[in-house]
Amino acid sequence: MSRSAYQTVALGVLAIFAGCGDDDRPGDVGPLDSGPPTPVSCETDTDCPDTYCNPGSLICCLPADPPFEICGDGIDQNCSRYDGSCGDNDGDGVQACRPGENPIGGVCDCDDERSDVRPPFGDIAGAPEICDRADNDCNGRADESAACCEGCASLGDDRTRADVCTVAGDCVCSTGSGTDPCAEGQTCCGSGCVDIQTDATNCGFCGAVCTGSSDRCVAGNCGCGDGSPCDLNYECLAGVCQTP
Repeated sequence: MSRSAYQTVALGVLAIFAGCGDDDRPGDVGPLDSGPPTPVSCETDTDCPDTYCNPGSLICCLPADPPFEICGDGIDQNCSRYDGSCGDNDGDGVQACRPGENPIGGVCDCDDERSDVRPPFGDIAGAPEICDRADNDCNGRADESAACCEGCASLGDDRTRADVCTVAGDCVCSTGSGTDPCAEGQTCCGSGCVDIQTDATNCGFCGAVCTGSSDRCVAGNCGCGDGSPCDLNYECLAGVCQTP
């Protein structure tokens, strides 16, 4: 079979699968699923922006969206040019997804070639979304954090009032009301909407807890009474540094 004939057959086969979207599924929320993207024929890698030309089908590699990789299945899901080996190749503490494991929302690493991609495991949170069009926390969504998503653009430079955009595109603080961003002057932390200028358990930034050397948080800084935190081996009691 000639190269052009092989291309035609390959495109025809892929076109059949391209019609398998679920645009009319009842209950869908958010943008409609238009099915797989249209396959792009190629001769060389230069015909495939950001990926490569598959030498067998002469079709540009189409990465999964969001990207993921399952090790040892002989398929290059993320178009990195090879099938990842099983184990913890990127050293982030999470094993690669093996055939039969769900790479989305599970306990395996949906891209074991990148240390900035991992799901939550144990008491450790998933990797933060870093606005790179990748699904950093392996939850099936890319760049949904407030710092990245379009829905939170109206907050301007004050995006710390929210932490995520919902599937519907709404900007919210998920640990607060869950339906809106925090009020002006507040920050969306793990404990909800707080004022990091005065909250002793989130002093200056989320999770910064003032120790026993302080009894208050003022202007984002821990202190004892009207002064600085107490020195080592002293405790702040009733606004005064004292020996415990």
